[in-house]
Amino acid sequence: MTAQKNKVEQPRIIRLTDEELETKTMGSYNLQAALEALHADGLVVLENAVDPAHLDHLNQRMVADAEQLKTREKAHINFSAETRNFQQEPVPEEGYIFDDIIANPWAAEILEHMLGPKPKIRLYSANTAFKAEARQPVHIDMALGYPRTPFGFCVNINLVSTSPENGATEFWLGTHNDPALEALTINGHGDDDKLVEERRKVRPPIQASLPKGSLIIRDIRIWHAGMPNRTDDTRVMLVTVAVAPWYRNKQKILLPMRWQNRIQWGKLDPCIEWVENDRNYLQGSHDISLAQLP
Repeated sequence: MTAQKNKVEQPRIIRLTDEELETKTMGSYNLQAALEALHADGLVVLENAVDPAHLDHLNQRMVADAEQLKTREKAHINFSAETRNFQQEPVPEEGYIFDDIIANPWAAEILEHMLGPKPKIRLYSANTAFKAEARQPVHIDMALGYPRTPFGFCVNINLVSTSPENGATEFWLGTHNDPALEALTINGHGDDDKLVEERRKVRPPIQASLPKGSLIIRDIRIWHAGMPNRTDDTRVMLVTVAVAPWYRNKQKILLPMRWQNRIQWGKLDPCIEWVENDRNYLQGSHDISLAQLP
């Protein structure tokens, strides 16, 4: 598929109906549209799937946490220091549990249709973009050798409205469908520049402006890149990773014991290691591997 000349492509954006919001279930028309978008583009947006009040509450705390995190010597920065894109852990304390964020029911229903019953949640984290001019290289979130069938999806929720100005993620729609594009490495380095420029001629990347409350579901195989936040306001983006039940992986998310029996996981199967409530969560754990085991 080739983007029309002089026309800025946008992702498929679905607005949930009042009935869907009330029942927490997708209707057949919107469900079909979401599945078609994920198969064709590798990405779909639910425009109003998260309560903005929940995002405001979490954003206030996570931006304050981010100010502390960036002063730490061992803070994890994604790619180069110039990107000022930090890996940050969500707040584990009381008052910061929101089912529509960690286990969104509409996203869960879509994921179940893409991955099979009870998709496994293997990651719950965030990345935080401070003001910067540097961008990430185009990359994927997997090393080479991953399955050719859909096996994993990222659910991204920005805590604020996003635009190219504050670093909306760059997505390369459709890149999950072409085996020839698998040569791109997880770090986006090496001989990838030519591959990226050739793909740009076929279907250029997008940076979508989305309102607060939007939820992005993307195939984990799709090309993407973190972009510079050129505003003075720190931008936090949450990420949950769900994989198919058959996908061989042992990654677990760390959640505080106080959250046991407090989250309505619905159609999802959380892979959790319950930890002490008072652990130092801000530094986080970065020995993460979503690669499939032999």
